[in-house]
Amino acid sequence: MSQAVVDRAESAVAFLKEKVKGIPDAAVVLGSGVSVLEGLVDSESFPFLDVFGISPSVHGHSGNVTVGRLSDAADAPLVAVFRGRFHLYEGHDWSVVTLAARVVALWGVKKLLLTNAAGGLNKEYHVGDLMVLTGYRDHLNPELAKTGLLPAIAKATTKCSNALSDQLLKVGEQLAKADKEFRPLRQGTYCALGGPNYETMAEIEMLRRLKGDAVGMSTVPEMLAVEGSGTTAAAVSVITNVWREDEPMGGHEEVLEASKMASKRLDQLFRKVLA
Repeated sequence: MSQAVVDRAESAVAFLKEKVKGIPDAAVVLGSGVSVLEGLVDSESFPFLDVFGISPSVHGHSGNVTVGRLSDAADAPLVAVFRGRFHLYEGHDWSVVTLAARVVALWGVKKLLLTNAAGGLNKEYHVGDLMVLTGYRDHLNPELAKTGLLPAIAKATTKCSNALSDQLLKVGEQLAKADKEFRPLRQGTYCALGGPNYETMAEIEMLRRLKGDAVGMSTVPEMLAVEGSGTTAAAVSVITNVWREDEPMGGHEEVLEASKMASKRLDQLFRKVLA
């Protein structure tokens, strides 16, 4: 990793430490159209431009860091919410795409919850389902530009279950039992592709044969970035469409609308897990 990349992350951490009293207990990164943990107590917001020196360019990614407490209790957890992220398809390199996750780790935050809007590959899924990642396939790593996609296809799914993802599933089960409006959580494998175009039916069939359950354009770089650090990461996909041969594919506006609909349940889940 170049010194410039290290310096950029360290500069962002220094900015946040100067503005925020204490180290957050958890951080959350929000995907396209996902809105959770609004109304944090004694919160402050900082534009990505001030924190990182750049802003996201994708609609549905507001581009600010909000830090506040989960409730007005004296011992309520301090949470940092990154409302937006950077993508490879925006023209950013790997160091920028992983910047927020590296900042979280350098800041000393112990828990990182990642979210994304994803297309459903599993035909049993429905729009608005929440899927906890128990595995992922990395088909967007820049190294593949040199080797082609075959090494990624040949590689086995990377398992990513840990204590935090297990907690998400346990709490989700409790919420579903207590509230019939709370859909049971899904769990499965997330396939990360470069985008920005949506997948062809041939690509969808390939990913299904590889046992993928959902597909998107993010999250895996951030999970890789915190590996080996003191930060434990878990991720949840909001299923915004399900690829079926007899149904037309939606676009980005449909993704944003589906994310908005599922955000209430995701907010319940995260507040319960982080409390």
